[in-house]
Amino acid sequence: MKIALVWASNNPEKFWNRILKDLVNKWHTVLPINPKEETIEWIKTYKTIKDINQDFNIVNFVIKPEIVEKILENNIDILKGKTVWCQPGASNTKVEEILKENYSNYITNSCIMIEKIN
Repeated sequence: MKIALVWASNNPEKFWNRILKDLVNKWHTVLPINPKEETIEWIKTYKTIKDINQDFNIVNFVIKPEIVEKILENNIDILKGKTVWCQPGASNTKVEEILKENYSNYITNSCIMIEKIN
């Protein structure tokens, strides 16, 4: 499975970093997105979703809902057909409205490290 991880981090104390390591340890391909990093845990980092030059199955959000809203609204063409996964705390009423209106595959308020990924 190829997973775009929005706002991944090099800081081992951040939840984003733990998620990245967990997914890699489970043999998933992780495509970290962070405009401030060149690599995260030795993996090439993308500045935005639009910069990813390969197909992926899931986009995972671990950021504030207000930022998720903007990313979802601005990337419908890229994310349509992907599974949009919002970690606990990354979703709110507006995010859920955007998901229901524009996306057929989405998961909210669920931790990607705990749930089984198909």
